[in-house]
Amino acid sequence: MAFDASQYVVGDEWAYRLRDTAPSERVRIKAVTPKKVTASIEVEFLDGGRRVQTVPSTRLKVRWSDVEAYDAQQAGWQRIDDFELDPVERSAVYTVFSALIPEDVAELDWRPVENATVIKDRTRLKEILRVPVEEILAKVQWFTTGEGTVVSPTGTVMIAEVACRVHSPSILEHVIEEEVEARHKCKHGGPHPIRKGEQSSPEWEYRWYRKHVRPEHELLRQWCGHRAVAAHERLTAAEAENHRLDLLVVQLIKALDLAGETARAEQFAEEHERDRITPYLARPVVDRPLHWSEMPVRQVQVYRRRRW
Repeated sequence: MAFDASQYVVGDEWAYRLRDTAPSERVRIKAVTPKKVTASIEVEFLDGGRRVQTVPSTRLKVRWSDVEAYDAQQAGWQRIDDFELDPVERSAVYTVFSALIPEDVAELDWRPVENATVIKDRTRLKEILRVPVEEILAKVQWFTTGEGTVVSPTGTVMIAEVACRVHSPSILEHVIEEEVEARHKCKHGGPHPIRKGEQSSPEWEYRWYRKHVRPEHELLRQWCGHRAVAAHERLTAAEAENHRLDLLVVQLIKALDLAGETARAEQFAEEHERDRITPYLARPVVDRPLHWSEMPVRQVQVYRRRRW
């Protein structure tokens, strides 16, 4: 099907841009040559010598009567293009938005600025973040379009971090689930995430985990406030309470022993020491797969009856 070039009328004046970041130039259409997916437009530049040139239709942005609004919007896009997220940050931001922020409230935007955010409903976003949206806007670059408020990539990271702190249980539960899955794959392999229909080896899965999965999880934990003062205070209080209960259990075991229940006292003392919950047991630990030469070998002696 041929490209519909009916919008380009000979004699109309349009705004031409050599590049998206170049200034708009006033041109008049002299001829139109439709093609399959675009059109070649012969235009006359009305400023600076009135030269004639053939340009692709994609370089004609808007009619000249609408150039002021278009230039203002493009200036806004250029202004918010202030930060480039690395792959780990992009993945973490996508995880947070997918889990906590509906698309009709705020949506990630990729063109023309990657990882910008379009805020469509400030009221609902405030309910999710539990802070006024204006506080975030005061710290980052933004502008308004017909779709909503467009926030810079710096603002995108800020929104994701605030959402993580407010809804840390949901994000941490998601991280734990992914680590359980990663631990299984690092032992047994699994469906290859890139080559569809193939199985990955445990060694490949461990390399993938170290390069992509673990950095994202550590960043999400940081956003959830594990390094914040409030989290440190909660951890200190939990350790103090654990120490108090530990002393109480020891006293109860001694009292049980003095009451003549020595066997029960020894049983409780053994369970108390054996079943302690340590940081290594509180969260999944994803280990590298062992080489066959590292596998532990158990030797079992088998007795066979002689046949006479």
